[in-house]
Amino acid sequence: MMPPMTDLFSSPVLRVEQPRVPPGVRARYKVYDGRGTLLAKVAEQDVPKLRQAFRSVLGDGGRRRTVYVENAQGAPLLALERDGTRATWVSTPHGGLIGSLRVGRFQHRFNLLDAAERPVGKLDGNRLARRFRVLDGHGAHVAQLDKKWKGLATEMLTTADRYTVEIFQPLYDPLRVLVAAAPIAIDLMLYESKDWPIGG
Repeated sequence: MMPPMTDLFSSPVLRVEQPRVPPGVRARYKVYDGRGTLLAKVAEQDVPKLRQAFRSVLGDGGRRRTVYVENAQGAPLLALERDGTRATWVSTPHGGLIGSLRVGRFQHRFNLLDAAERPVGKLDGNRLARRFRVLDGHGAHVAQLDKKWKGLATEMLTTADRYTVEIFQPLYDPLRVLVAAAPIAIDLMLYESKDWPIGG
């Protein structure tokens, strides 16, 4: 019997991987399910080479950045727009707002909001912002998001990050979409804005 097909929003396990490039160049990610099947590709579009070069040397200064999510066949799924380093907006491919992830009182805690800015959940991270309990609107622990440590040199000088999301139960919208987008949003806000110059 063939295993059931999963997609970005139904897989109970998501693994997000990023190629090893200097911080600040064109953001790219791939998302796999727990069996290693490619579910989605994520990338910035139309970033000039000169801007990428400046970013890799000077950092991006927390400026606005947008990445686009496509399924494995290239069909558009989502757009994520980082607004500085405090919020990421999640929208449909046609621009309809789904919700947002906002940095809370502490850098390792995030509020998950719907399109009307009503709370639908939280990411409760440890102080290193590497392990996050995903809580629904009632405070139940519904998923777990972890960032893998890749070594000091890799962490400091490249964007080669890796995340795992384990979802413990079916989630309602928009929480389901925000949880799937969470590792990319966290990376954009906390790690893609690293301003350590290469060799600095």
